[in-house]
Amino acid sequence: MQWIDRTAIQRFGIPRLLLMDHAGLAIARSVDELLAVRRRGGRPAHSIVICCGIGFNGGDGLAAARHLESWGYHPQVLLAGSLARLREEPSLYADILTRLQLPIRELRTSAAWALARRWVRRCGVIVDALLGIGGIGTVRPPMDRLITLMNRSGKPIVAADVPSGLDAQTGQVQGVAVKATVTVT
Repeated sequence: MQWIDRTAIQRFGIPRLLLMDHAGLAIARSVDELLAVRRRGGRPAHSIVICCGIGFNGGDGLAAARHLESWGYHPQVLLAGSLARLREEPSLYADILTRLQLPIRELRTSAAWALARRWVRRCGVIVDALLGIGGIGTVRPPMDRLITLMNRSGKPIVAADVPSGLDAQTGQVQGVAVKATVTVT
């Protein structure tokens, strides 16, 4: 996948931001399909929790939040890191979400974790956009804690690229891994 991304960007000139937007759209469609099973008519007020890392996989999740918001959902974003540490394209999506007044919460305090637990308990579906194909080595805090929270929730989980915590090369669990209902690649 990394080779495909690099080729699309370098050889064919497709901007990473466009690739991220298309990934976000595919994730949003998958979330909408999962929630369609639970509703009749119209889009529901179900909340959607999107768990993002600070890398490109997190950017896919932020892009999904933008699409879901435009469809009438009210996604809530949990960021396993600092907004200041987001890479270039994910940072652009965070700015868009801020302008749309969608909540992005950095998981840096006990109050933020308490809010995260409430959001997860009340949501209809969770998006895993933490690590993606670039994740290597044992999952570290706060990602490990967030993955455990997601897995224990009993909610459907949509993973972006690969469930966080799985080595994309070998499929081996790296300490802890998301148990995804659906993986969007």
